[in-house]
Amino acid sequence: MSTDAKPTLLIVDDQPENLAVLSALLQPHYLVRAARSGPQALRAAANTPRPDLILLDVMMPEMDGYAVLAKLREAPPTDGIPVIFITALVTEEDEQRGFDLGAVDYITKPIKPAVVLARVRTQLELKQARDELAGQNARLEVLVAERTQALNLSLEKTEAAHAALNKTYFGTLMAIAALVELRGVFIGEHSRRVADLSRQVAVKLDMEPAEIQEVFVAALLHDIGKIGFADELLRKSVKAMNPDQVGLYRRHPGLAADALGKIGALAGIAAIVRSHHEHYDGSGFPEGLSGFEIPLGARIICAVSDHDDFRCGALTSAPLSRKEARRYLVEGRGRRYDPTVIDRLEPLLNFDESHEIDEIRVTAGHLQEGMLLTRDVMHPDGFLLLSQGTILDRRLIDQLAKAERDSGRSTEVHVLRDRVQR
Repeated sequence: MSTDAKPTLLIVDDQPENLAVLSALLQPHYLVRAARSGPQALRAAANTPRPDLILLDVMMPEMDGYAVLAKLREAPPTDGIPVIFITALVTEEDEQRGFDLGAVDYITKPIKPAVVLARVRTQLELKQARDELAGQNARLEVLVAERTQALNLSLEKTEAAHAALNKTYFGTLMAIAALVELRGVFIGEHSRRVADLSRQVAVKLDMEPAEIQEVFVAALLHDIGKIGFADELLRKSVKAMNPDQVGLYRRHPGLAADALGKIGALAGIAAIVRSHHEHYDGSGFPEGLSGFEIPLGARIICAVSDHDDFRCGALTSAPLSRKEARRYLVEGRGRRYDPTVIDRLEPLLNFDESHEIDEIRVTAGHLQEGMLLTRDVMHPDGFLLLSQGTILDRRLIDQLAKAERDSGRSTEVHVLRDRVQR
């Protein structure tokens, strides 16, 4: 639906007086077209410009409104047009039948002008929001495809077949992560923090290396469904959102999973991302999964992401202290969060707190033997080089320096300040 042109409505009713009343009410605000039968309605809906919304009478001869809606939903060009039924039928069974077929709302006769205008406006706004999200997803898919193609062309010249495929996989993931970070700190920095801590929890849970890598990448990309959100919504705490904003917010796991699922190799990651807002007791979204129905990676990301959001104020009225954030996690143990995940996460939060001021960042060229790593060291392509807690010797230092030279990009290394020789 164009933002600079009036939306187009199609009114379908076999009674001329009903068409006249609705047309007079809606024409000051919208472009109005009319049809007096089901077959006319189907032809009008298929022609351009297609209507943005259809007001459809239920009781019509030859083809009633239910039959018309069923035909609209069978044809791809008209499948996405929202339909509001207008009817004197008010039984629960009639309404349920219409909703099952795909109607978005009902308006009962005799019509009330204020009700008609309000419901038409609401459905048009929802359609515009859906169209904008679809456009964002389409643009994201194009960007990912372009970046992936560029990486593939480069890798084919420099690596053997197996190494090329492996690096293309990681390169694709990092390309998507880079697109997320273009939206700024509201998504990018949060995702990086969640990924680092989620990987540590996965290690503590004795997951397989491939599973740990999958959790890390899923955490990096878990908020990619928010990439099309306005900055105002990204900045807003969930507590401060209105119902429409909450509804949009709750769609982001599905949007992200659908986009990632288009890449076959990311099916497992997409499943984790889709479920990262599911709760252990079944109270989460989008599907209300519970317990072990939720992928373990999603259970990890749920707890770690919430902790980071508590600290930033994204889930609460104001940012919480470390003590308050930890209290929320403990209180949610067994309800919102997997108890086993919380048991592994809590000690890591204690490590973070006790060593935070003793950490220093150094470049690979300034590493010294005996230094203690305070964070995992990641290759620029996304895989783990050295684990947190490793004490460096000359062999490891040389290997890190070589990895940095080979990649042509700097490697982030954080060490304990007390181990740095002056």
